[in-house]
Amino acid sequence: MNLNNITLTFFNIDLECMKEYFIYAIGDEYSVCRINGYKDSISNYYIQQYQASQVKFLLFSPSDNPCTTVLFTNVIDGYINLIKYVSKKCNLEYYHISISDDMSQFMKAYHFQYYSLSKKRNILCYQDPQWVFFEEGQALWFENTTLYKQRIKKNRLNKDIILEYLKSLGWVLEKEDFWLPVNWFYEFSKKEAAGSLDQKNC
Repeated sequence: MNLNNITLTFFNIDLECMKEYFIYAIGDEYSVCRINGYKDSISNYYIQQYQASQVKFLLFSPSDNPCTTVLFTNVIDGYINLIKYVSKKCNLEYYHISISDDMSQFMKAYHFQYYSLSKKRNILCYQDPQWVFFEEGQALWFENTTLYKQRIKKNRLNKDIILEYLKSLGWVLEKEDFWLPVNWFYEFSKKEAAGSLDQKNC
């Protein structure tokens, strides 16, 4: 998986519960498909892009952390507004990361976010054209806050730091097992028009 350009969201909730939360929150607008027996890496399923003809996202449990759920979309913004809506409606917490490291036509940007109804944390570092660093909310237990005091702003948050934070939380993106789903995963697709939930095996 190319980790130089990726957006993911992480939930400390098992896959079946997360699927039901999303159905409850957005079921009228999305179809859900359970995909069985997928043995290849989840990273081969979508190439994240800035625009897509159809809105889609996957919910899967990594083989090396099977009691959690990861949301992987077909667009680079990660459907963050949808995630916020579902999380507020269902009282969920999540971690959201975005890495844009090798895109010469776009600015470099790194974002780490934690959200719950009682606590929010945002760390952002981007180049436009000068480097800008921003943080809000109380630091989380795994953060290396000494990094944020470095004189060179681009060293305060980057891909390696984000990956290290995720590793502290139990998600190791550099390992192949992270990208191998447990048993099955769910794909949600935006419907052309609102209607009843269409849930099926594919």
